[in-house]
Amino acid sequence: MSATVQIRRLTGAQATPTSTDVTAGSVHAGTQDANTSPCKIPVPTSGSNHSFWVNTQLHATVAPDNYCNNIFWYTDGGNGFGTGVTAIVSMASAYASAIGTAGSSGTLLNTTNHASLTGAPSDLFLYTSSCKLTVAGSIAATTGSFSNRVVFQLSVISTGVAGNSGAEQITWTFDEA
Repeated sequence: MSATVQIRRLTGAQATPTSTDVTAGSVHAGTQDANTSPCKIPVPTSGSNHSFWVNTQLHATVAPDNYCNNIFWYTDGGNGFGTGVTAIVSMASAYASAIGTAGSSGTLLNTTNHASLTGAPSDLFLYTSSCKLTVAGSIAATTGSFSNRVVFQLSVISTGVAGNSGAEQITWTFDEA
């Protein structure tokens, strides 16, 4: 029997995060630790304002016959968020609560502020179908979460345009046997 795998967004408390299935929906990045819309990041007069970190992970609700492994994550390579909006991404070995000042700005995603990142964040759009982010993790014939977390953040600089940004598609792939 084929595995049923969901993309989950993790929010809330460090010890007991809420895990929400976002497989068929949208993931919203804003200045709150929630997957709610509308989500806003105020355009600053100078410097940058950031979204709260968006923590995502794979979760099997139906076990694979043998295993799922060889996990990759990528974008289409083109930033469609709009003028003055950038996005960064990294992998994390553990969940860390998104932090910041609600309604204003999240804390910058980096290895100092998020100690479980496996490396410094890089431009989200560097990861494409020909240059994928390799995500550590696998699962045997059981259910549960099975990948490292992929954590990303949007930032808006003073040249950003107020209003709704564009949407982006992110793809997860894995092998199953």
